[in-house]
Amino acid sequence: MNNDFIKSKVIEILLDKYITVDEESNSLHTAILPGNMKKNKIYVGDNVYIKKSYDTYLITEIIKRMNFVIRPPVSNINQMILLISISNPKPDYILLDKQIVLCRSKNITPIICINKIDLLNDKLDIELEYIINTYSKLNIEILQISSKNEIGLDNLKDKLKNNTSAFSGNSGVGKSSVIIKLLHDSSLKIEIGSIGAKTNKGKHTTKYVKLYNIDRNSFILDTPGFSSYELYDIESEDLKKYYDEFKSYECNYLDCNHINEGISECKIKQAVNNNEIDLLRYERYKYIYASLKDKEDVKYK
Repeated sequence: MNNDFIKSKVIEILLDKYITVDEESNSLHTAILPGNMKKNKIYVGDNVYIKKSYDTYLITEIIKRMNFVIRPPVSNINQMILLISISNPKPDYILLDKQIVLCRSKNITPIICINKIDLLNDKLDIELEYIINTYSKLNIEILQISSKNEIGLDNLKDKLKNNTSAFSGNSGVGKSSVIIKLLHDSSLKIEIGSIGAKTNKGKHTTKYVKLYNIDRNSFILDTPGFSSYELYDIESEDLKKYYDEFKSYECNYLDCNHINEGISECKIKQAVNNNEIDLLRYERYKYIYASLKDKEDVKYK
């Protein structure tokens, strides 16, 4: 590409306008798709080349994506901050395990970030110990923060440098609150949700997908709030590939899914029985496997 072309990242899509950040100058440009590229689908996170034509910037090329996540539709994420809260709401381990599977399947580095550690007490210390013991063995970094008391935010911000990082987690864990603190901008139009006193579930607050440019080549994504997470493009038979703790074991049958096989044939079941693999995480694996299998059975009927 010559100097007429500007390498940029799409950070927001407003109807048929694409807000991009210049990789070199870090300046914002609004671009459109020319007629000969209208058939191309562009997503937040896409790296593109743009060129100025009179008083308008045109997108001339979409650079090959490193990865793509279906929901929310976003590309080129290389790091995912899996935000959970130690309490109110309590950790959703099914969701957490699904998110780790998503990361492993898309070559995204997962980082578990535990918010609301200011609420720790003797009972919650046991919860924290479980998280650390279970997930640190999977080579997943674990951060502890309090958005309310601004504890650990500098460490988290260091992890975001030179990365495009998605923030994900169930509603109410404080995604938007953390992002606003990281950006030092309380004027951002990210609505902060509250926890329903009766249901103890976070209310859906974040409205759309947008990348926030925190410094040059460092972006964060606040995904729309959700309290459930589906694995849209993973088959049940492939689920086992994304469990790091399974990789050290070789079952008697190559197609063993560690579900219906007998313990004498399944090394994973033996490892669970010997406390080498966390029992609760294995039970969640079985639950996720069954959920995927049920969807496949309905789909292929």
